[in-house]
Amino acid sequence: MAIIYATRRFSTTSISEETKLSLFTRLKSEIKDGMKRKDQLKLNVVRGILSDITYASKSTSQTTTDGVPTDQEIYATINRAIKRRQESISRFSQAGRNDLVENEQSELNILVSYLPEQMSENEIEIEVKKFIKKFDISGLKGSKDFSRIMKEIKIDSSKAPRKLVADAVKKVLSDMNK
Repeated sequence: MAIIYATRRFSTTSISEETKLSLFTRLKSEIKDGMKRKDQLKLNVVRGILSDITYASKSTSQTTTDGVPTDQEIYATINRAIKRRQESISRFSQAGRNDLVENEQSELNILVSYLPEQMSENEIEIEVKKFIKKFDISGLKGSKDFSRIMKEIKIDSSKAPRKLVADAVKKVLSDMNK
């Protein structure tokens, strides 16, 4: 009679892999918590985020090899959802629908809670000035300098939207030319 030994393989995931899964697993666990607490609003928002993430992962091939989206992709999806909510709030307030404005505002607050702490405009300007000093950009070439800075600067888009970074770059370049 042959004896079969069963061995268990333990996965050796690095810390960086665990952090990649952290936001996605956090969203998954938020669904379970929302069901337990019967928090319908949060449950609907998180389900919407996960639906958007699934749709984005199927339409593009930017996910990791195991099919789990990266935190940057999730942050981009959340930012798109935030923009949609902000547009809805402005339209509902113009139409005088305060009940819908309150609902959208509460959904917006839930979405913002999943983003990392946002950089202020002053912090963004400081980063842009450091970048300009580091690469010795004079600001005299105008749009060429602007496009070079926007192409090369590495500010996390989840902490500072690209529009704010672009505004800060324009402001710093205009201050340099005065």
